[in-house]
Amino acid sequence: MYEFERTEPVTLSLRAIAGIVEIDAGRSETVQVEVMPLDDSPAARQTAENTRVILDGDTLIVAVPTPDRWRLRRAPALRITVKIPEGSTVSGDSAAAEVRATGLYRDVHLKIASAAAHVGDLLGDLHLKSASGDLSVGRVGGSAYLKSASGKIRTGDVAGDVTAGTASGDIRIGSGGGSLDAGSASGHITVGSLTTGRARVRTASGDVTVGVAPGTSVWLDLNTAGGHSITDLASHGESDPAGTALEIRVRTASGTIRIHRAADPQPPAAVLPGAGNMTASDAA
Repeated sequence: MYEFERTEPVTLSLRAIAGIVEIDAGRSETVQVEVMPLDDSPAARQTAENTRVILDGDTLIVAVPTPDRWRLRRAPALRITVKIPEGSTVSGDSAAAEVRATGLYRDVHLKIASAAAHVGDLLGDLHLKSASGDLSVGRVGGSAYLKSASGKIRTGDVAGDVTAGTASGDIRIGSGGGSLDAGSASGHITVGSLTTGRARVRTASGDVTVGVAPGTSVWLDLNTAGGHSITDLASHGESDPAGTALEIRVRTASGTIRIHRAADPQPPAAVLPGAGNMTASDAA
């Protein structure tokens, strides 16, 4: 167990290889780090002992050694437990160690090769990227960027812009306070509420559902090749998006598009004509 007296936020610089990383950002008078092998093999014990843990000024470094002779799938698995002050920042990478971060953070920037990552709430910005694994986050006070080649993506309410993409998996976003760029080659996309900016949503195979905040003027450009466009918004025909608070463009090859007022949990849906394609403006 490593322990440092520290009440102010730190920046955690993480390098993990295999196993699991558990981080908690809460109210504490110390910074604590524990590195334990997940099995009793000599290699795992040696890796835990050789893991670098230091507090250098405002930066907490936790770095697992990566000798060239280790292949990723044979790397010793560790359980790394970190407790840091509320409002800290996390950055770094993980090869195949799942990251679970609870509590409240300033910013989080993580790149993961093949594992899931779950983050609590943020005051600032989030950047999560994984080649294979589910990604999720709670509330985000800034912008959110989440990309996974294969995995589900979940966010809570995001105050700023949202970028979310996965080749295979569903995307669910609580709400967005800025522009949105979301895409999935195979999966459903659900957005609870949008208020302003430009929203670009696309999926090759899957349904798209987007809520529009009450009182928000919106311009729609919806196109589905093999489904329907369904909305409870008042259509005023084609118009220029200029002058509207929100611009939504949706494309799906095979799926239904549904745009509704977020205040109505069960909006009175109406299937629009035009082979599922629609361009409309709503100022209600």
